Amino acid sequence: ERGGRRARGTWGAETTGTPRGDQGRVGGMVAGKTGVGAAVASSVGWRHGDVDRAVTQLAGRYIGVIIHGGGEEAFRDLEEQALGLQMQAVDPIVLSTGGGVLGRETNRAVLAREATVVWLRATPETLAARVGDPSSRPLLADSDPVEALRRLASERAPAYETAADTVIDTDGLDISMVGALVVDALPATDGAVR
Repeated sequence: ERGGRRARGTWGAETTGTPRGDQGRVGGMVAGKTGVGAAVASSVGWRHGDVDRAVTQLAGRYIGVIIHGGGEEAFRDLEEQALGLQMQAVDPIVLSTGGGVLGRETNRAVLAREATVVWLRATPETLAARVGDPSSRPLLADSDPVEALRRLASERAPAYETAADTVIDTDGLDISMVGALVVDALPATDGAVR
């Protein structure tokens, strides 16, 4: 606990600072947040939540349909709402976020207050190789994936660097390797992984 709050977490990063409530993960598109988050949650016995999945459940539509119909802002509004709902969970949670979740001050504040944030970092080239068909990713559909990912990384890196309690470079690692690194990086509280 920190400041009387439960520790929470977000995936994607190196560990620094005092643990906060749940565990959360941030990182670029296809950085491995969902797969790693599920692996870590299983390893530590916590529930796994995924903000993108929560958005689709709230909206009753896929993210691409949301963005196509209402623009990225409509998606970000739903993302903010979904993050807030996930962070209200009573039980400990490993939460995987979308790559742009830190673009809003409200989201940064919630994660800073309620979560230990892990940044899963990878090069744009690694991310492009993982993405496969870019047409399924609205932010990559109309451009060269490596260049688009490089631009997104450049735009988002300052927020990731500020938010991250932990940074884990995922290039060349599989989900189980990254998951083990995340579990090892998590601060312990009263003998329990946090």
